[in-house]
This record gives sequence, C-alpha cells and structure tokens, in this order.
Amino acid sequence: MITTLEILFLLILGLLFYQDIKERKVSLWVLITGIVVGGIIHFMKQNTTVFLTTVCVNLLFISLICGMLWVYAKFKMKQALFSVFGSGDLLFFVLLGGSLPIVSFLLLFVFSLIFSLSIFMLLRKQFIKKTIPLAGLQSLFLGLLIISNKLTNNIDLYAI
Repeated sequence: MITTLEILFLLILGLLFYQDIKERKVSLWVLITGIVVGGIIHFMKQNTTVFLTTVCVNLLFISLICGMLWVYAKFKMKQALFSVFGSGDLLFFVLLGGSLPIVSFLLLFVFSLIFSLSIFMLLRKQFIKKTIPLAGLQSLFLGLLIISNKLTNNIDLYAI
C-alpha cells in the first residue's frame, strides 16, 4: 500500500511541476490531494504522537516564514502578501510540512528553495513570466530526491 501511495505522490509532484511551469498556477485539487497523500504516507511511517507533533512544528515554521514574508512585502515592497507570493506556494509549503518529519522538512525546505532559485537564475530567459514557479520547482526537487532515494536506498526521509 505504501508503494502505491508513494507512486501516487510522485505523480502528484509531477503534475504540480507541470502545471506551475506551464500555467504559473496549480489546481487546488492537486494540492489538496498532495497534502492528503503526503500526510497519509508520513502518518503510516510514524506513530500518531510523533506525526502530530511533527506536523504542528512544521506548520509553526511555515507560519513564521509567511509572517516574515508578509512583513517584508507590506513594509519594504509596499505590496500585499499574495501579490508577491502565490497561494499555491503556501499550500505547497503545507504539503511539505504535513509530508515530512521535522529535520527532513527543514533540510528539504531550505535546499529546495536554493534549488528553485538556482534553476530560475539559470533558465530565466526561457521563462515567459518573470516570476519563480516556486511550487513547481520545489516539487521537482522533492520528486527527484524521492526517486534517487528509492533507487539508491541511501537515506530514509522518515527516520531523521
């Protein structure tokens, strides 16, 4: 059952990547499905207390990041939060927060942001819109990490 859910999760990440690169927006149903499937996988690999604690800590971290982004957007850029940051990106952060343990989430979150910025800087001339498809590039990073982990069996994302 876990393998089926992991394949479904990879398909969802692929669809997120495709939609965000192509249209610069992601369907709500895809994000919600990803949150549910990722959460179920995480729940199945942890006990209930650890799962709930992990999700709460991850969501607190996301709230802090979004709070800092809101302050920066409002006072420095003089714009509303969702004019500089997509609601799909926020929901993708929630997807990550519900799908991974704390250490894996924090490492993946930071490195996926670096990956996204690097890819955008390298390929920015190919993008029609000059905004970063953050959820799409982060989903690509997570998908590549999961696939490489399954092929090499190096690190269990749920054990750290």
